[in-house]
Amino acid sequence: MPQGIIKGTPVTESYDAAVRECESKVKQIVAECRRTNTKYTDPHFDLDDMDYCLNALTATRHRLAAGGSSIPACARRVGWIFEDPHFFVGKGAHVRDMRQGAEGDCWFISSLGSLCVDEEIPRLIQRLCPDTCRDEKVGVYGFVFHRDGEWVSEVIDDKLYLKAPDYDDCNDERRAVWDSSHSRLEPEVSRKLWRKTFQSNSDALYYASCAHPSETWVPLIEKAFAKAHGDFNAIDGGWPGEGVEDLTGGITTEIVSDDILDKDLLWKEGLLQVNKKFLFGAGTREYGHPDPEEKGRQGIEDGHAYSVLRAAEYQNNRLLMVKNPWGETEWNGPWSDGSKEWTAEAIKELDYKFGNDGIFWMPYDDFLERYVQFWRTRLFTPDWNVSQHWTTVQVPWSGDYNDTSFEVEITEPSQTVIVLSQLDSRYFGGLTGQYSFQLAFRLHSAGDSEYIVRGYSSGDRSATAEVSLEPGKYEVKMQVMASRDSSLPKVEDVVKQNWLSRRDKLIRIGLSYDLAHAKGQTDPVDQRAEKSTGDFVQVAAVDTTPAAAQTSTSDAAPGVAPMGGSFGADDAPQADSGDSAATDQAANSDKPEDPWNAPLVVSLRVFCHKTSASINVVRTKPADVTVETKGKLDVDDPEKDATEVKGSKA
Repeated sequence: MPQGIIKGTPVTESYDAAVRECESKVKQIVAECRRTNTKYTDPHFDLDDMDYCLNALTATRHRLAAGGSSIPACARRVGWIFEDPHFFVGKGAHVRDMRQGAEGDCWFISSLGSLCVDEEIPRLIQRLCPDTCRDEKVGVYGFVFHRDGEWVSEVIDDKLYLKAPDYDDCNDERRAVWDSSHSRLEPEVSRKLWRKTFQSNSDALYYASCAHPSETWVPLIEKAFAKAHGDFNAIDGGWPGEGVEDLTGGITTEIVSDDILDKDLLWKEGLLQVNKKFLFGAGTREYGHPDPEEKGRQGIEDGHAYSVLRAAEYQNNRLLMVKNPWGETEWNGPWSDGSKEWTAEAIKELDYKFGNDGIFWMPYDDFLERYVQFWRTRLFTPDWNVSQHWTTVQVPWSGDYNDTSFEVEITEPSQTVIVLSQLDSRYFGGLTGQYSFQLAFRLHSAGDSEYIVRGYSSGDRSATAEVSLEPGKYEVKMQVMASRDSSLPKVEDVVKQNWLSRRDKLIRIGLSYDLAHAKGQTDPVDQRAEKSTGDFVQVAAVDTTPAAAQTSTSDAAPGVAPMGGSFGADDAPQADSGDSAATDQAANSDKPEDPWNAPLVVSLRVFCHKTSASINVVRTKPADVTVETKGKLDVDDPEKDATEVKGSKA
């Protein structure tokens, strides 16, 4: 990564480069497959190896499962599963096409649904899977996703997981019942009928599927997204706003329903712009007791993510069209399908059709009551530019503002979006270590102690703020809160457990870790200079302690968890008496904790409309002072920190 002053580039530059790279990969694969007369088999993500594709790296013995207690029965190619497969059926993707499967990734499927009705940047789904990046006959599909501030390409083969096993592999009651009820048929006829009944078309898929029996784009995008992150386990549970960012390169702001100051303003300047300037997702809370009739709270499921598709005003009613990624189970209150509010005129005016497809209308006020959080993602058109600078900081245990800050210069007036981010740890699950981090920042004019705006966290990995700025120099002061969970495995424990038994998996996930952390390398000259003054600057590339965040929900709103059905609880590592790493850790549990060592790779991104910003990293030497605390330190609001400088430190 470049160091020094970073200047802006068009937001389209990284995307165009990723598409070219993806096209090149697919072209080479197609040429080789045609030369050898074989379909493509992905050597890095072959679904036949379920241990690799379903299970994350852990420091304990794992079980073969992902997204729940069951596992897929087998993997088959698209051409074997579908009678007449097509990536898109008709003109392209539609929100009605999508159905969540056994994976706990409603956050991702709902994010995908938000892209299907866009107006400001048309054909967002097609941007993920360009026509030039697939060959359906060879069985190779290329996609692009947004990761850590840049677009990356991912290529997969056409194998997909099925719910039912092959006839000859089935040893459960289904086979006995089937044979008994089809005893009059010839064995080959019975076998073929089994395949057609249980293993054909969209309904046979274990994970996500399309509503159309012959359409394939939803399960293939989900598979590519899982491969990009290492395995299907890595995408089990998450925040919808982060999912939309990964699919669009946009920036998300989290909104808590109870904290809305002006609901009219949010409606007029926010939700009425859905699928124009913004994409919206919404999430419900997890209640402390189950729904006895399992119908949901008026059809709205607990701890679940939804897509917001449209907003409309009809006869003084503020209405929102919402999509459940399950493709079923809908709101049954006012303006639900078949309710008394619907008239022939309303159906025509809102261009709506009733049906159990997971899509429904509901009043704005009911929406705010039922959904505790929603996420607004700003889309960037080609006339936006982005500047991004990475660095590595050492996070003190106190959580005060860091000694490292970012210096930003803007030469023209601009609408500006500022994003402080840490690395996306999904890409190297298992190697995230014991530390987790929460980000916040303040934007100052250079030399001014009063801040212009604060940036607050939005999900697990970023803090954001939007502001109109005049030409000038600005400073972004970051506050990083770190916490350590000693019950989580250290990186060395994970390596010890997996270096031999899961060598390929460890190498691939380790490569993702290395490439990510290389972004934060400090310049060797600067490092020597700063160490000579007594400051400590951690270089992630040579540090054995992980610098990325372990996914944490401890700071989420009460009752709210990452959206994904199981919330990852079923996949938590379990102690195993035969596991040497776990045993060693348990044996040493009474020993003192290791010294605090919390390096973090962090970046600042600045988006400017029709102009660009330059960014530089500034490191200041801590003053040698003692501090007498006159009041409790409020790390969430440093303005409340009452301290007094007393003199030089001994």
